[in-house]
Amino acid sequence: MTEANLILEINNELSLSCALPYSLNEAEAKRIIKRAAAYFYDNYQYAVEDRYIIIPHDVFTHTDFKSKRMITMPDCVVSVYDMREMSGIGLFGNIDRDFSDSKLLGADMNLSPFQGDNLVFKTAMYSLFDLAKAYLLETVAHSWNRNTKRITVMGRTPAKDAVVRTMVKIPDESLYDDELFVRYCLAQAKITLGRTLSVFSYNLPGSVTINFDGIKQDGKDEMLAILEQINNEQMPDFFLQWN
Repeated sequence: MTEANLILEINNELSLSCALPYSLNEAEAKRIIKRAAAYFYDNYQYAVEDRYIIIPHDVFTHTDFKSKRMITMPDCVVSVYDMREMSGIGLFGNIDRDFSDSKLLGADMNLSPFQGDNLVFKTAMYSLFDLAKAYLLETVAHSWNRNTKRITVMGRTPAKDAVVRTMVKIPDESLYDDELFVRYCLAQAKITLGRTLSVFSYNLPGSVTINFDGIKQDGKDEMLAILEQINNEQMPDFFLQWN
């Protein structure tokens, strides 16, 4: 759905398909859509997608990075929640790049029996893995500012190419097709229309009275239902545990 189609959808809802003589002007409708999109990109899980962005090592050797230690991300990036160096071969020099130390540890835990002296051997091996992680650090300490779209590297400078895991905006046209987003825009339009028309006291031809408060309240009730649905759909599906 294009922006023009969405504006038409909003005005058809407000005027009951031209049965009532009022609607929002184009500038106000665009403002509502813009603010609604900003809210959905920050709070609605289906308005963003998971993406990996590779940062070449040349960026970290540039004089601009050395002076500020900041990297500006594209405007479509909403959040950054992981940054790490791109590893080449595995922990033990295996030529298979996909055979990392974590996969080796997983295979060792699940594919071999815990019996006899193997248990003592495994305890020593797990201590080795734990100690090695202190020296083979892959993650890069960073902070993210969503307003400036900048990553600030807080810790060490990566010695190789880095990969950043981000959430990026879906195309506007795809967001406009979302049923929950359309309902949100319609609810906000009703609130705006009711607030605007209540400033003036007039009746329709034939002394028909307009219930402006009813229009505004209908929008508020719909808005509360939408926000509750968004919050209920974004329940955490994981937990972290430290021993």
